[in-house]
Amino acid sequence: MTSISLDGATVCLVTSGQPSTNPRLVKEADALVEAGAGVHVVACKFEEWADDADDSFDDRAWTTHWLRFGTQAPRWLDLYQRARRRACREVSRLVGMQPGLAERAFHYVIPELTRTTSRIPADLYIAHNLAALPPAHRAACRQEARLGFDAEDFHRGQFADRSAQSIEQRLTEHLEAQHMPHCDYLTAASDGIGAAYADVLDVPAPTTILNVFPWSDRDAEVPRDGLDAERPDGARSLYWFSQTIGPDRGLQDALRALPHLPEDVVLSLRGQWAPWYESEFREQAQALGVHDRVRHLDLVPPEELIVRTGEHDIGLALEHPVCQNRRICVTNKLFTYLLAGIPFVATETSGQKPIVQGLPDAARGYAPGDVDGFATAAESLLDARCASETALRAAKERYSWDVEKKTFLTVVSQTLNGQ
Repeated sequence: MTSISLDGATVCLVTSGQPSTNPRLVKEADALVEAGAGVHVVACKFEEWADDADDSFDDRAWTTHWLRFGTQAPRWLDLYQRARRRACREVSRLVGMQPGLAERAFHYVIPELTRTTSRIPADLYIAHNLAALPPAHRAACRQEARLGFDAEDFHRGQFADRSAQSIEQRLTEHLEAQHMPHCDYLTAASDGIGAAYADVLDVPAPTTILNVFPWSDRDAEVPRDGLDAERPDGARSLYWFSQTIGPDRGLQDALRALPHLPEDVVLSLRGQWAPWYESEFREQAQALGVHDRVRHLDLVPPEELIVRTGEHDIGLALEHPVCQNRRICVTNKLFTYLLAGIPFVATETSGQKPIVQGLPDAARGYAPGDVDGFATAAESLLDARCASETALRAAKERYSWDVEKKTFLTVVSQTLNGQ
């Protein structure tokens, strides 16, 4: 139990996504309840595949307020929201960034999020992605409450450098500039993200809250046949996961390195294939002679991910510096692998390099695109002794939510007390 008490406080967390796709929100909501706060979550349903995973949060001690858009909304509402967004984008191109108009141009559901959130009385509103920030800001103003924003990414830095003048980036920069300086606190998922926002928006440096997971996630129950299916008999598994298996994720490095690794090493990929990418990837695997060493694993409920990950041998965190955000972020994959007790190979981007270098017995780094470097790093870990024990110790002592949530709750407590 935490020693920080938030008894009597009400906190509303807001996202345009679904809880099952936003683990930072889930961890924060649970921590706030544990500290005694009353918690509301305003979230959206838009992905059919995530509905079943969202059901696992029904027994949480927080209240969820649902909105729907996209394929999960009635057809008439979906068509209306699409038309509204398209029209507002065209007008924004002509007249520039205007309050109200820019929000409708940025995301389908911001007006609906704003109305729902503003009806929920709270002492603190926390936005968990950029589309949630305008609704949370307006609700905080209406209720004369505090406002927080969690920057899981450096949003204006998510675009390829060549697209700096795109309407999407202009809208992103406008929303950040209009709303982030009004926040009573800012948190960020890496030091680099926090420093970047402090620089471009002239705001106090956000507090870093790493994207780590609770130690209790190791205790999830997964059927034995499910665990047995994680790897083929007699093989060693290089493991990567995400919601989407697609380009610019570093997977080409792993695939091209596979012929240089022992034949009992396979590449296990968990997620949904991006359109067209599966055929391209498998064609390249065929050309390299390793098509039978590439495995696809379906998405699983979030609560099973840590335990299933522990059935593999080496985790892969292969961020490529295709944009500024990728260069400075620290992917949650690193911390998933540590908590699962498996070592990992990671690209040495500016965000990930300090963590890799701080774990010499459980991690190896390589330069993005250096296939020989990847192969050397992977083979070194396959032969390493005590790497799993070192990974678990690092998770328990530093890289778990049990440690990091104390920082989060301190930030919330200080904000509610006007510090």
